Amino acid sequence: MSPVREAALAATHRRIVDAAAELFGRDGYRATTLAAIAGAAGVSVPRVNLSGSKPALLVEAYELRAGGSSELRPISREPELAAIMALPTEEAFAAYAAWLPRTHARSAGLWFALREAASTDPEARTAFEETEARNLTSCRDAVAFARSRDLLTGDTPDEDRARIWNLLTRADTFQLLVGDAGWSHERFAAWVLRALRAQVFDLADADGATPPHS
Repeated sequence: MSPVREAALAATHRRIVDAAAELFGRDGYRATTLAAIAGAAGVSVPRVNLSGSKPALLVEAYELRAGGSSELRPISREPELAAIMALPTEEAFAAYAAWLPRTHARSAGLWFALREAASTDPEARTAFEETEARNLTSCRDAVAFARSRDLLTGDTPDEDRARIWNLLTRADTFQLLVGDAGWSHERFAAWVLRALRAQVFDLADADGATPPHS
């Protein structure tokens, strides 16, 4: 196949995935049909089928919106977050807190669509379980980062800290506070930083010392 043909096929596939992302994120899994994706992408339904099954398209759309890549890996290992983790401590957490709501704004609807699909589709259920596992792995990476910067106090196991980090920064937490309660991204980012300092860094600190800020 010629490079020109390969590039054209890749561009069509990306257009299909982008259309799927918009529809899944807006309308949910059940309400989004392959015909609707085809119409939004300007292609035929058979061409959509060549790009993947309905759950496969949803998974790829989520991966691209959440991490910027269709490769299945923890979000913490994406280049943007890797660059954030290389910053000085305070800059790193400020950048992370700003990154988080931006990412959820792009991908939270797709996360909910994937959770919806998981209730009926085995392929989607496997993908959702893998996504949840990778998200927890990212939170373990984040706790390891905090420990490497000497930010953790108390004797709570790091696995518990990672699970609390996951709870604080999940798509459904973002939806409750930003989507439902109407918080701004800035307010959510500030809350995440306060919550991490109180509930992850200083968790189980017996003397009630002030959480570390540097």
